[in-house]
Amino acid sequence: MIDSTNEKPCLIKTEQGFSIQYKSKFLYSKYNPSKNILTILQNLQVLPGTIILCFSPALNYGLQELLKKIEENCIVIAVEADKNLYEFEEQNVFTDSLKNNPLMTFVSPEKLFALPELISSINKGQFRRCIRIDFSGGTQFYQDLYSKLFQACQNSVAQFWKNRITLVKFGRRYCANIFRNLKLFCSSNNIVKTNKPIIVIGAGESALETLLSIKNKKSRFFILAVDAILQTMKSLNIRPDAVICEEAQDIIIRAFTGCSDFYDYLFVSASTNPNVTKLTPDKNIFYTTKFCESDFLSEMIKNQLLTNVIPPLGSVGLSAVETALKIRQDENVPVYITGMDFSYSIGQTHAKGSFHEKNRRFNNNRLIGVESFGSSFNDDAKKIIGKNNNPIITTTTLNNYSQLFSYRYSGTKNLFDVGKSGINLNISAKEIAECDNTNENFTITSQRKKSDKQIEEFILQEKNALLRLKDIFTGKIVLNEDSRKEEIIKLLKKREYLFLHFPDGYQLNLSQDFLNRIRVQIDFFLKILK
Repeated sequence: MIDSTNEKPCLIKTEQGFSIQYKSKFLYSKYNPSKNILTILQNLQVLPGTIILCFSPALNYGLQELLKKIEENCIVIAVEADKNLYEFEEQNVFTDSLKNNPLMTFVSPEKLFALPELISSINKGQFRRCIRIDFSGGTQFYQDLYSKLFQACQNSVAQFWKNRITLVKFGRRYCANIFRNLKLFCSSNNIVKTNKPIIVIGAGESALETLLSIKNKKSRFFILAVDAILQTMKSLNIRPDAVICEEAQDIIIRAFTGCSDFYDYLFVSASTNPNVTKLTPDKNIFYTTKFCESDFLSEMIKNQLLTNVIPPLGSVGLSAVETALKIRQDENVPVYITGMDFSYSIGQTHAKGSFHEKNRRFNNNRLIGVESFGSSFNDDAKKIIGKNNNPIITTTTLNNYSQLFSYRYSGTKNLFDVGKSGINLNISAKEIAECDNTNENFTITSQRKKSDKQIEEFILQEKNALLRLKDIFTGKIVLNEDSRKEEIIKLLKKREYLFLHFPDGYQLNLSQDFLNRIRVQIDFFLKILK
């Protein structure tokens, strides 16, 4: 944070201790400075698995008392947004005993915005909630900032458990698909780069109007479309340069019905359903969605078996935007987006002719109508006003995606929204007519990935490791108890794909029940690797 004044915090002696005067305000009571924070801590109940954010601990009141109260799996993070106050705290608050306490962490103003990521990186399942305590009046100088930071930290903790739900449901499928797709990596393209203006087409309702607007000038754009809008584009005879798909489930293959050769490049996540990656192997460009923090994924990325890494954004639309920003030659190349509505009108959730709309028509009967009224009136649906001042419907999940979009891409150079409807994404809006660049001196370059023996070696290595694990579990390899445990831990530590989809699979344990479940998974993955 930048302090706009030259004023420094001043220590003021009172009848019952010290207070601080700063920016013409007292940060503690002039009569009994420690009373307020000590009363708060006295009444505070700290549950196990809690991250405690201590905002602006301007003096050493309450920190030691708090550390004595915390339960199992708790940490205390002292946070200061004001540069002058932080320098003051370094001299008066951050004593050696606090600095050396493993349960205590201090965050400077320069590292403030990295705090949510720090929480994500240290959370291995031991933290379940995040609370805040305002230690001094220093928080009043940055009230909005502290509120947003607290919300972001809460979201980081909650996101871990949301990811766990996803991994329990799909984790094994993601890992299995990676291994099934490995052999296709060699025949795929490595990356594509273009200095052509890029237009990203999502599957929202606003996409159709944009598509009709560019139909006669499509050659002036590099068109990157999400999988669900491909059939709409085929019906309009607008051939995209590239399509992106990261769906792991079997149903997504229907989005490519009649369109399997209607593109030049196919961006696919390493965990995409193999039925899609086998459609046009020579057009594939694999990227890696790092869907969990694990040694086996990190090792594959480190050894460049998995490349083009992007964060787990949860939405193929967000992944499309991320990809577009990666493939443009430089940040001067404009990227236009449409169909990223994260909302819909009553009865209509996607653009006409899209995969989802056609699928709904296919399943239409007397009980299930063509219009999707259920999604407009369920408990999670809520009505808001969109960017064109018309009422639209959104849900918690869709709204979270829009907020993630705003957080991640707001302020990105030459990123524009040309969609006419949907949630305001906090990026510059443009009319599609303004994007009409008649300059045709554009290039698109791609690089073919060469045959890689590393993949064969990796598959053989995993197969041998799984066979050894199996032999240990079945008693073919006899070891004493200590050696057996040591060998199992060594083999499992870099093979979390065997258990990350267990409800308790966020950390390895050697209980017999846990190992029995792993034994079943070994055969499943051996069949894939053969």
